[in-house]
Amino acid sequence: MNAMAPIQRVLLGYGSESGTARALARRLETHPALRDHAPQLLPLNDIDVAQLGHGDVLLAVASSFGDGEPPANGERFYAALRQAPSLQGLRYAVFGLGDTGYPRFCGFTKALDALLGEHHALPLLQRVDADACYPAFFDRWAPALGEVLAGDGTAAQDLCLQVTAYGQDHAFSAAIVARERLNQSDPAAWHITLDLTGSGIAYQAGDTLHVIPDNDPVLLQALADWYGDPEAALQLADRELRLPGRAVLREIARLGGSEPLKLLLKSSQRAALEAYLHGHDLLDILQDHASPDTLPLDRLIALLSPCLPRAYSIASAAGQTQVALCVREVRYVRRGRERRGAGTGSLLQGSGTVRVYCRANPGFRLPDDPDCPVLLIGTGTGIAPLMGLIQEMAAGNPRRDVCLVFGEKHRAEDFLYRTQLEAWQQDGRLTTLLTAFSRDGQAKYYVQDAIGEHAAQIGAWLERGAHLYLCGNRRHLESAVRGAIDDIATDAGSHNGWEALTAQGRLHCELY
Repeated sequence: MNAMAPIQRVLLGYGSESGTARALARRLETHPALRDHAPQLLPLNDIDVAQLGHGDVLLAVASSFGDGEPPANGERFYAALRQAPSLQGLRYAVFGLGDTGYPRFCGFTKALDALLGEHHALPLLQRVDADACYPAFFDRWAPALGEVLAGDGTAAQDLCLQVTAYGQDHAFSAAIVARERLNQSDPAAWHITLDLTGSGIAYQAGDTLHVIPDNDPVLLQALADWYGDPEAALQLADRELRLPGRAVLREIARLGGSEPLKLLLKSSQRAALEAYLHGHDLLDILQDHASPDTLPLDRLIALLSPCLPRAYSIASAAGQTQVALCVREVRYVRRGRERRGAGTGSLLQGSGTVRVYCRANPGFRLPDDPDCPVLLIGTGTGIAPLMGLIQEMAAGNPRRDVCLVFGEKHRAEDFLYRTQLEAWQQDGRLTTLLTAFSRDGQAKYYVQDAIGEHAAQIGAWLERGAHLYLCGNRRHLESAVRGAIDDIATDAGSHNGWEALTAQGRLHCELY
């Protein structure tokens, strides 16, 4: 710190939506590091940007709202800062809190740091980018800040407290530590455990893990054979070969002169195009509508996007260095070739690692009220995020009433996580466990039938303010469960129908 510029005042500004940043700022206000500086604690919006300058130190402790936006009590401050003249003479430090599940992790505090620098303010320490690890970061940052404020400009020059935010262009290579088959019938359902040690990735139950798949070597070799070029396999290794976009299909149709593909691409033929593409990969499309002469390899490579990530709901609770998934294996034979799903192929057949990153899913969080009951409804591998929620509830508040309605085909072959669920029911983690195995009786019996059969109990929970969580196949599940819930509300004369639950923020859906 410049000894020629004594500190006149320290402004401790916070930007907070949930209260975490405000609480941390209050903790900093009374920290021994600031004992001699009598900081003024204010929401960022209450700081007059026009009065900032020589002799001032601004300490900003702030979160980011949504995907990197300013919190409400920081919006005006940020807008004023953008219009401000030079802030030369102002010294500052920024402690940012965020969620690495968002693409623009700590977006607001990163932008704030950059803007202050552009206006010639002097940073005292490197910006902090913290997620769930913020208490440990704060315990290192606050004492270092105190030393800098006391005049030791070198005290924190090597202090770097920044969590890495992962994404499609920067994924973490996670080790696959366990694969456990959950059912006896086909297609197989698997519980897969990945090790995130050293990544800094923090997740919550209900979030999604994105897997960047490795292309099937068999498919890559078949494409190389089609082109008659051994190098094609290597050149196409990181391209998307299973989910071509309409722009790619239009160019294949144009270059190949394929009238049938051009017809399928008409808006009126959307259903026919979806039916044609289902189960097909790029090689099928090339064989049907192009030739190596009409679509040279270099042109194809330029058309294709990088491998698209596949998203899976996390099936484990927060605070662990390992993350669990529950996935359905995709494996079939068509045109004499065995096919595998890109994502499940990488998880089940690939090397010992897979590239991943996490994304937050704030719409699938548990209610803040620890006594609020929850109703969990899932079918097949849609049970994945529900398993994570149950584990998270058990760790945080085992008193909460929890009802799980699970549906599959056969009890003997398809009861995913049976041993664990029945043990949870025994020890009280699950208050109620209802099952619906559609093929075990003479008549089909689905989750909506189980809901209807236990209408009185479920209706009573909804009257108590229960939140409903639904996960599974959109086409087969959403309308059926909606009808069952509306029937309960109608019969009881209550106001807990589907639309009311949605309006009250008590309905959480993860449908695919």
